[in-house]
Amino acid sequence: MQRKIVIGYDLEHGGSDALRLGRLFAEVLAGQPIVFSALPWPRYLMGLEHLQKQVDVGMHDRFDVIRDELQDLGVEPQAVAVASPSAAEALHEFAEREGAAMVVLGSCHRGPLGRTLAGSVGESLMHGASCAISIAPHGYAERSQAPLLRIAVAFDGSAEAWPALETGIGLAERCHARLTVISVADYPSYGYAAAWSVLTAEDITDYEEEEKRRLLDLALGRIPAGLESEGRLLTGDAGSVLSEVSGGFDLIVTGSRAYGPLRRTLLGSTTRKLIRDSACPVLVLPRAVGVDPLGLRSGLTPNTAAGEPIGTGVRQPV
Repeated sequence: MQRKIVIGYDLEHGGSDALRLGRLFAEVLAGQPIVFSALPWPRYLMGLEHLQKQVDVGMHDRFDVIRDELQDLGVEPQAVAVASPSAAEALHEFAEREGAAMVVLGSCHRGPLGRTLAGSVGESLMHGASCAISIAPHGYAERSQAPLLRIAVAFDGSAEAWPALETGIGLAERCHARLTVISVADYPSYGYAAAWSVLTAEDITDYEEEEKRRLLDLALGRIPAGLESEGRLLTGDAGSVLSEVSGGFDLIVTGSRAYGPLRRTLLGSTTRKLIRDSACPVLVLPRAVGVDPLGLRSGLTPNTAAGEPIGTGVRQPV
């Protein structure tokens, strides 16, 4: 079945950026691009049927231009517009109905140029979407080149991090890209050691770094030998550190936070900071949708990789 890539298009708020990134993902995933617009026209002015006709007329010329831009992908692009007081709700319902593999959004126009910043639609959609969500930085459409040649995976060893790793591997294989796995040792900033007098702050710092190094080595052991890759162990607040290094990549892949409804995207503190300040597109995967949520790889063992559980919602004890 062909993957459906739903592109949330808003002419005034990052629509061109979303279109550029959506086109790229449709090409990489051999997917069906569907451009979707929700116009906040008041429904009480006319009947729904007449209102939909007015919406179709209003977006006709713009959609013709968009279809021409996407025509050379080798698949027939679709364009859909609806009238809705809530763009997030309309986009969410449409993506669910279509069984979309991914929804692509632009950044809020109020954010800094060259950085991601999910607006109200993006933030609302990410709290509960059943498919992957990708956000393009503000001004992404103006970049002269935007290939996926440098892909990073934010990896913390959680069950949600393993599907992100598999997705990063699959994308890197398809794009012949260099893959970087990033783990961040986020040291405690307050006195955990006070509760256990046998531990000092230095001890906790050493244990944190040692654990993240162990998990990073496990992740690197999962990467096929023929794929150009590297691991980076960084220190500091994870969301801030990932944002700081994002300018060196074309895409960062991350999982959702570790609790909440299964098969849904949820923003934890790290992901929230990342999508506010990343200099490159960010791809957020929903929880517990399997080892390979975008169907990029085959022949995977369902619940284990390099001795660590993946996609099960459970972590083995250290």
